[in-house]
Amino acid sequence: MPISVSVIIPVYRDWDRLALCLDALAAQTLKAGEFEVILVNNEPEPREHGALGPNVRLIHEPRPGSYAARNAGVRRSSAPALAFTDSDCVPDPAWLESALAALAEHPEARITGPIDVFRDPGASYYAFVHDRNIEFLQRQYVATGACATANLIVSRVQFDRVGPFREAFSGEDFAWNQRAQAAGIPILFVEGVKVGHPARKDLRAIFNKRRRKAGSRVDTPAYRFVLGRLRPPVRHFARLRRERVRWPEALTALGIHWCGSLVEIAEFSLIRLRLKQPNRS
Repeated sequence: MPISVSVIIPVYRDWDRLALCLDALAAQTLKAGEFEVILVNNEPEPREHGALGPNVRLIHEPRPGSYAARNAGVRRSSAPALAFTDSDCVPDPAWLESALAALAEHPEARITGPIDVFRDPGASYYAFVHDRNIEFLQRQYVATGACATANLIVSRVQFDRVGPFREAFSGEDFAWNQRAQAAGIPILFVEGVKVGHPARKDLRAIFNKRRRKAGSRVDTPAYRFVLGRLRPPVRHFARLRRERVRWPEALTALGIHWCGSLVEIAEFSLIRLRLKQPNRS
């Protein structure tokens, strides 16, 4: 049976979470013989892993960054379609089957769908409130021609038209999709193409991500970077009001988002002044 799609998953110090992702992939309605899973170990050293499924391979990409890992996975893949997700995601059982059905109907398109944020036991309520209301807003992203690579399916032909991910850029999922949009490759939001994503464990994890984003944008003119972060989150506020999110939850999410903007400004300034190196973890 020919393989229809290669699922590419970068892994960086997240092996416990990966087990949940692999369990979800093993439960796909698409037959195991019709897809392969390529795990890309993105840690500096190679490592062994326990028993993997018959359609799962582990490769090693020591160059840092999830986009270097994704590119390595693409190079080692063999299917005519590529499916990207993250090691902490839990794909819906019909994720691949629904995506391939949409891709068969629209082979020229990029396919995505909802990313449902859930809270793990013991995780911060405040981090959950932030991520549920501010992050992983796929429907809104699609309206701008983009999506997060936690949930992206595209044919190899169209991926090659755009080219590989830029490996040093933290926001490359959106930048790659913007290049795809500019190349005339449409993006479709399909409800059945769904993955779950845990909210971050705590506020530190949220702010560390903002530091990584700041580090990838150190070539941006300083005035543009700083003014962009100081701008009040008016669009987020308007959206949360439209969605009838309760005031306490909306204000909490917006307050954390604003603090993250200040963290980005501080990180950007320290790196530009050469007082520290960009932060990866």
